[in-house]
Amino acid sequence: MFGDLLGQVNFAYIFVAAVLFVGGIYFAPAVVDRNINWLLAYPRWVARLMEKYFSARWGFIPIFLIILILNNFSLFSGFVSGFLVIFPFLIAFFTGFNVSVIGYDMAGWKGVWQMLINPVAWLEFPAAWISFALGFRLASLTAENGFAAAGQAFHTLLPLYFKYVFSLLLVAAILESLLIVWAERHKDQL
Repeated sequence: MFGDLLGQVNFAYIFVAAVLFVGGIYFAPAVVDRNINWLLAYPRWVARLMEKYFSARWGFIPIFLIILILNNFSLFSGFVSGFLVIFPFLIAFFTGFNVSVIGYDMAGWKGVWQMLINPVAWLEFPAAWISFALGFRLASLTAENGFAAAGQAFHTLLPLYFKYVFSLLLVAAILESLLIVWAERHKDQL
C-alpha cells in the first residue's frame, strides 16, 4: 500500500518528522507561559488574520478552498524546503509549534488536547509528516550530491506528494469545512 512511498523515503524520515512536529506541539505551551515574544509573533499574527478575515458564514465551497490552499501551501513549502537542507527540519518543528501556540492561546492545555483528538488532525498530521519526510529526502540528496541530484529526485517525489499529502489534505479540508459549516448553523444549540 505504501511501497512506493517507502521505496523513495526512508520510514525513519517520517518518524523523525513526527517527533519534531510533536516536539513543537509540546514545546509551545512553555514558550507561551514564558511569553517569549519573538517566537510567538508569527503564530499569533496568523491567528489574528484568521479571526479577522475567516468567516464560517462564507459557506462550504469558499471555506473548503481556503483550507485546502493554505494547508497545501504550508506543507508543499515544507517539502521543497529540502533544497535548503536544514529547513525541512526547522519547518517540521515550527509547524507543530505554531499550531500548538494557537490552540494553547485559545484554551490552554485543553486547546492542545482538543487539537490532538480532532479527527481532522488525524488526517493533517500524517500529511505533514509525509511532506516533511519528502523534504528530508531532498535535503539528504542536496547535502550529499548537490542540487542537480535533488532536482532529479524532486520529479520522482512530486507524484508522491500528490498521492499521499494532497489526498489527505483534500479529505481533511472536506471534513473540516463540513464541521465549520455545521457548527455555524448549530451554534445556538451548542
